[in-house]
Amino acid sequence: MSFDNQNKIIRQNNPIDYIEEHFSRFIDNILRDSENKITLNSKGLWNTYNISIIWDNDRKVFEIFTCLDNASKFKSKNLVYTLISNVNEKANLGHFNYSSKLNKVFFSYKVSVKAQDFITIEQVEDFIDITVEECDRFFPVFYVFFNKKKNPKNAIEIAMLDTYGEA
Repeated sequence: MSFDNQNKIIRQNNPIDYIEEHFSRFIDNILRDSENKITLNSKGLWNTYNISIIWDNDRKVFEIFTCLDNASKFKSKNLVYTLISNVNEKANLGHFNYSSKLNKVFFSYKVSVKAQDFITIEQVEDFIDITVEECDRFFPVFYVFFNKKKNPKNAIEIAMLDTYGEA
């Protein structure tokens, strides 16, 4: 891989190398977890998210995911999964999942770049922006559900009020 004069990542090697090179210019906390995985911090409205980007060279797929650290112990796993299902119906891109073992909510999506000769840094920045936007959009729902102990329907109604008019 190499950059061309338009900040395109030309597919010859591992794109994670070039993503790391680009973002290390202005982000301090970059963790190169493995040859095909990088984790960086991106500040959102509600939280700073640790976003991981994983490159699957065989399938030519990027997986982007982050963990929302607002979960607390909840007795009914069924209610947690009901909430996740309801949230996923409203998600624009990607999906949320819950790990009962870790007691954490995750957001994830995948992007295929098969048959493309390059991706741009702008596309990678979009991966991160989309992740932050979706997490910020639903962070209040999970907060209300886990911390205020509301049922899934109430958590979504309270946290996702649509505002009309001007203040």
